[in-house]
Amino acid sequence: MIQTLVLDNGLRLVAERLPYLRSASAGLFLKAGSMLETPGENGLSHFIEHMAFKGTQGKNARQIAEEIDLLGGNVNAGTSKVATSYYARTTDKDLRRSLQLLADLTARPAVKAEDFEKERQVVLEEIAMEADTPEDLVFNLSHRAVFGEQSLSRTILGGRDAISGYTVQELTRFMTRFYQPANAVLSVTGRFEFERLADWAREAFSGWEGGQTAEYPPNAPLEGVRTLVMDKDTEQAHLCVSYPGVHSLHPDRHALAILSTALGGGVSSRLFQRVREERGLVYNIYSMPAFYPACGEFIIYAACAPGKLVQVLDLVRQETDDLARHGLQEKEFEQARAQMETGFVLGMESAYQRMSSLGMNLLMHEKIVTPRETLRKMRAVSRADAGRVARDILGGDAKYAFVGRQVAKHLKKKGIAIDGQA
Repeated sequence: MIQTLVLDNGLRLVAERLPYLRSASAGLFLKAGSMLETPGENGLSHFIEHMAFKGTQGKNARQIAEEIDLLGGNVNAGTSKVATSYYARTTDKDLRRSLQLLADLTARPAVKAEDFEKERQVVLEEIAMEADTPEDLVFNLSHRAVFGEQSLSRTILGGRDAISGYTVQELTRFMTRFYQPANAVLSVTGRFEFERLADWAREAFSGWEGGQTAEYPPNAPLEGVRTLVMDKDTEQAHLCVSYPGVHSLHPDRHALAILSTALGGGVSSRLFQRVREERGLVYNIYSMPAFYPACGEFIIYAACAPGKLVQVLDLVRQETDDLARHGLQEKEFEQARAQMETGFVLGMESAYQRMSSLGMNLLMHEKIVTPRETLRKMRAVSRADAGRVARDILGGDAKYAFVGRQVAKHLKKKGIAIDGQA
């Protein structure tokens, strides 16, 4: 049973009681991510997530770490383009303490200058690690190709120069604006009594005030074909082929997910079989949809030897063109839909996954999307629906991103125009 409650300070509580468990998962979701940042704020959402574990008004970093270990579960946080989340997975007897810890991290921060400078270096190391990860780089480049200068093109970590230049005051102002109860959702699933849970939430988040709610800025994929290249001394060339997708509540989102599963979602998918199994050109190749509040994208990723880059790209184009013209065959459609359904059902057996789904849907869409509703819509997708989505999406203009050693040379040899180099 899913229940909701708005606390006196505006914090929304959504809870699903699962009495057959002896555990509980709790998460605080804030509408703060790179999509909501201005160019002069890029990376601050992620920076704040780091700072939350450096100290609160009543605890230093070591005391926070010791409390996390005492809970014996899993306490962590993450930042995406659309949200920052803090979560705890514990036994049901530790739920009250985990809520208190989540409140300390988010509602009672203590940003000290010395901690700020230490964590700045940690974030810079994370940026350096990303710079050494070409798969991350090609996805970042792909977002730039699709969204240009819009906020969805910005990286979650931010740039080295930006992180190096931020002050404590800038980080605090940003946090004051976004870390407000009206801009957050507390989601809990597992073993508990709802009334007692509500009392614990009121107790934990007492004194947290703020009625401002952030709005997601408009973003839309750019029109036309665009190709961006980054020259990097890597053993493999990495590529992304991206198409405009659909937003996170679009009625075609389940059809697109099934299409993606058939194209590049498993070992029987078209791309895996054609490019890896039959031709031996790649180790890793897959496709994935990304759903945002008002738009989306559909991405195909692969990595191969630089000299095989154009060959892999041609094979990807052949498969997408075939899907756009002819859609999915009956057998592969049924296999993909069954794979999606099974994966979803297994995922919903996790209290954490249920908690995360409830929290993110309420945060992003102001509504609850139940697992039963999702499963019903997934099962309602027809092969004709998947074919129509394939024509609409794969029949449009693609954006291309390439990262690797001398990839521009290989592309130019085949007459592929390049619009920009990073």
